[in-house]
Amino acid sequence: MNRSLLLLLITGISLSTGIVFSCTSSEKTPGTTAGKKMENSQFVGDKRCASCHSEQVADWKGSHHDYAMKKATDESVRARFDDTTFEHHGTAYRFFKKDSLFMVEAPGPGGERIQYQVTHTFGWEPLQQYLIDFGKGKLQALNIAWDTQKEQWFAMNPEEDIQHGDWLHWTGGAMNWNTMCADCHSTNLQQNYIAEADSFHTTWSSINVSCEACHGPGKQHVDFVESEAVEDATIERIRRDLELTRNTPQTQQINQCAQCHALREDLTDDYRHSGDFLDHYSPTLPHPDSYFPDGQIKEEVYVYGSFLQSKMFEEKVKCNDCHDPHSLKLKANVTDNSLCMQCHEPRYNTVEHHKHQVNTEASQCINCHMPGRYYMEVDFRRDHSFRVPRPDLSVGFDTPNACNNCHDQESAQWAADAVEKWYGPQRPEHFSEIFTKADREGADILPELAQLVVDTLQPDIVRATAVWYAGQFPSSNSRDLLEKTINDPSPLVRNSTSRALANFPESLKNPVLQDALDDSVRAVRIGAVGGLAEFSTADIAFNLKQPFKQALEEYKRYLDVSRYFPQGQMNRGQFFEKRGQVTKAIDAYQKALEKDPYFNPARINLAYLYNRQGNNAEAEQLLKKVISQEPDYGPAHYSLALLLAEERKLEATLPHFKKAAALMPQNTRVRYNWAISLQQLGKPNQAEEAYLQAIDLAPDNPEYRYGISTLYVQQEQYHKALPHARKLTELQPNNRQFRQLQQMIEKRLGDQP
Repeated sequence: MNRSLLLLLITGISLSTGIVFSCTSSEKTPGTTAGKKMENSQFVGDKRCASCHSEQVADWKGSHHDYAMKKATDESVRARFDDTTFEHHGTAYRFFKKDSLFMVEAPGPGGERIQYQVTHTFGWEPLQQYLIDFGKGKLQALNIAWDTQKEQWFAMNPEEDIQHGDWLHWTGGAMNWNTMCADCHSTNLQQNYIAEADSFHTTWSSINVSCEACHGPGKQHVDFVESEAVEDATIERIRRDLELTRNTPQTQQINQCAQCHALREDLTDDYRHSGDFLDHYSPTLPHPDSYFPDGQIKEEVYVYGSFLQSKMFEEKVKCNDCHDPHSLKLKANVTDNSLCMQCHEPRYNTVEHHKHQVNTEASQCINCHMPGRYYMEVDFRRDHSFRVPRPDLSVGFDTPNACNNCHDQESAQWAADAVEKWYGPQRPEHFSEIFTKADREGADILPELAQLVVDTLQPDIVRATAVWYAGQFPSSNSRDLLEKTINDPSPLVRNSTSRALANFPESLKNPVLQDALDDSVRAVRIGAVGGLAEFSTADIAFNLKQPFKQALEEYKRYLDVSRYFPQGQMNRGQFFEKRGQVTKAIDAYQKALEKDPYFNPARINLAYLYNRQGNNAEAEQLLKKVISQEPDYGPAHYSLALLLAEERKLEATLPHFKKAAALMPQNTRVRYNWAISLQQLGKPNQAEEAYLQAIDLAPDNPEYRYGISTLYVQQEQYHKALPHARKLTELQPNNRQFRQLQQMIEKRLGDQP
């Protein structure tokens, strides 16, 4: 994976759930605003809850939620700090105790060796991480963790030799507890980032994931049950002041859990147990950066995006149907399939169904329908999309399948043949076939994407992903599709639509996105106003001017949430640039690079900005810097080639066009612009080859047909030019220029002896 993509994934994760930690308790460091102090006072803590709900608290004690974060003590620390040294890529980490303190000697932010105190533990099993106080309110998670099963130290990124100064280094932003992890490991976490000082005043009500993390602040409930009014109160009135999860509707319960068990971007600075899930978060869809084309888990995406694809979700299954909400243990045994047999018919637990010997791992439902992957080296997580194994899709699209997870010496075709022998030749159509085609074939797949989008039998998250794919091919045809989905009943689909339209030309997106400015869901409004940021209020319909102004303010608050991150600063830069605030945009891009000198998406955006200002010398240096850091990053080579072409340094464009074409084989524009440079340099044979490659990928693109036609005319190869000219008039019969070109070519051919 190239580093630019990795960074974008990490910043997405960082705005979602975490790896590991939290800061200083609210008793020691109260919130910095009156509003947050007031909210802190509404939280009573698990000890108050235990006075009435002792059984539930007893179940919770010792759970993963209980051990989400603890102060480092002899009771909470599982690793051996016995003067042990662990080496990773030649760098030594020494773990020892100084009196009662847990210590580690490790490379610091400048590479120098420093002795640090471990202040907190993060997690319990199968690994435990350790947090270190870096001052200025920052806690950092060490990249060396403890394997609780093998009882040994290990590197969480064993293949990477990440150097100090890199954002991915353990002292860098990627391993910062306050922003990357804390939100989901403590209760009522308030990050309180102070941008001017690059410091934090992070607070919590409970250090771990306690009762009120799920049920909301308990003070009103406690006050009521301790008052005289409780004597005549109904059970509904007693429960009213809490967020209860046991008997809540499916979507409400899943959204409660998805606060943390989802890969998502934060839209607000905290979750207040109110509104739709998409009022606070924008979840990552099953697109190829994070999932396999068939929706199976690839990167660390947690559960939400998988479960929403599943038949279980369609059948109204909820989290607590399988998981005890307090102990987090499964409600029944999975090794004998008892858990699944709570709902499924006994015939599914027979050899006739699963075709394997009973009471073996091969006969366990979860191994066929919930295959998993390892994250952080030792943490095995199962896919919650509950899919039927499809080795036939593996044959066509190189996706994983449960059969070959066990039969790893056999081919996917072998597994597909076995499935066909057992269950017959017919397999249901699957959305992955369309998504994989979209990834490989480009805009020609739009009609199939359109059918998928309107197929309400498909999960909403799949339809939303089809919208995302359609947005990768901005055109009037894809705009027509998104014009329909901007008012879809599903908030997921509308959110995907508003974000997909952001990259469309102004003339195509403006009218459609305006319809979303007063959407009932915050994520949709933020997506819409982000796409309309370059417009002034004068460009907005009269009845939407006020919603536009309100959405702009909402968008600015959203940008503030992520300003600690390089990605967040880049988002700010893009917003300021669209608003015509160039100085602020440059400052934001530069801040992104200060936070991470390797964050090349910001460097490329800054290069584009300098180019638009006419400062091509600076833009060229920035793009060359990107290539020096990431020589296999195709967009950088392509951008530099275009810049050099603008400077008329045509010969210098060729190696970068060639490299970009190799790295981005499906990008037709690379080949088209490469062909133009070759044509202008008087290299007709090479230009012809590049044009034909572009046409082969996009046969109905008139620019490519016109380009090769002019090349052939210049070479007086009219017999080669004519088929392309005829195709142009077929594509656009009312285009006068194309008709004249065809007529001219036909005349020249007629004049030839």
